[in-house]
Amino acid sequence: MRVYYFSAFNSFVLMVDEMNILVVCTSAGRGGLELHARREARFLADDAAINCHLVAQENSCVAECVADGGVTPLYLNWCFKALPLLSAIKLARYIDANEIDLVHFHWGDDQPFVALAKYFSRRKPQLVYSRHMAITRYKKGRYYRFIYGQLDLVLTVSNQVRKEAIEYFPLAPAQIKLLYLGVPPANTEHSSERCQQLSGVANNHQFNVGMFGRIEHGKGQHLLVDAMALLEAGGLDLSVTIIGHVMDQNYAEQLMKSIEAKGLSNRFEFVDFIDNPMAVMPCFDVITLLTYSETFGLVLVEAMRAGVAVIGTNSGGVPEIIIDNETGLLIPAGDAGALANALARLYEDEAFKKSLAQKGKQRGDTMFDEMKNFNALVAVLKDVAGTVKDNS
Repeated sequence: MRVYYFSAFNSFVLMVDEMNILVVCTSAGRGGLELHARREARFLADDAAINCHLVAQENSCVAECVADGGVTPLYLNWCFKALPLLSAIKLARYIDANEIDLVHFHWGDDQPFVALAKYFSRRKPQLVYSRHMAITRYKKGRYYRFIYGQLDLVLTVSNQVRKEAIEYFPLAPAQIKLLYLGVPPANTEHSSERCQQLSGVANNHQFNVGMFGRIEHGKGQHLLVDAMALLEAGGLDLSVTIIGHVMDQNYAEQLMKSIEAKGLSNRFEFVDFIDNPMAVMPCFDVITLLTYSETFGLVLVEAMRAGVAVIGTNSGGVPEIIIDNETGLLIPAGDAGALANALARLYEDEAFKKSLAQKGKQRGDTMFDEMKNFNALVAVLKDVAGTVKDNS
């Protein structure tokens, strides 16, 4: 696997069979999008039929994945990131020099310079965009018609996002297709040791709740604080471990103050971002996802495949993952009372909790398997790139 890091546009490049495919992801975040991108790179690198080049931001989540594989990167001057036109020209030159047939990108912020790169290149490669985020406004002005006019296919992570794309994007519905994300099977080896290292307050309580995600208002950690206050008043013995890095320092401080004011300090623990969340998910009785509108809910799929019961909000793409009362529990977004009731139900009914976990795992293993997802993705990319060759 040959890998190049370009600080100018931070993308990664692959060659699939005899077709050259460029995958772009310049995000420096550590969310589901970036984790998916790095897993994809690893999968493609392990495919004997694919010659994979990777271009990503230095010290990013994707870069860490590459470093684990012992691949030497190439860096360009970071200042080009602030000059999208120059980045587009450099990318166009790279496309032409490496005879790229197709460009696949994940992050919306990459779209303008990727579209310009296609426009400037002599090869005019096909563009495939995997849309991970919600879409809330129309993209149908003159500027957007040009940018989206460069796209050949959009892949969405849920039917909810596909409906939004059809409504807001200036593209034909046939150009917008669903492809669910997948996660690897859980590796529970040494899980008890990991739980001991993670434990904190959890060891002192009967029932342990886990929440994974960036610490910011939209993720809903405050709802878990309010729900725990209700459960504390009812005499239930629970603990909460919140795992993720702080994105909003003011929100995190208010969260801490609220926990202290409600007398819950001995029931909450905060842990920084964990690189492999599935390794510690079996430490918990239930995993919660409380965002107000989640496009997919990768953490739920990870928890389900790890054999843990899940609670998610009944909005966005989450209902496509959870079958309520069968593979997990759905609650109204923003409703701390409903969350408290759901947690109390699982606390008091061990058999029901185990049934949710078992059926959730079956659904996760069947619908959201990483190998199935990446095999389907490769087939789509080869089909799109192959169509170009057939028509050339």
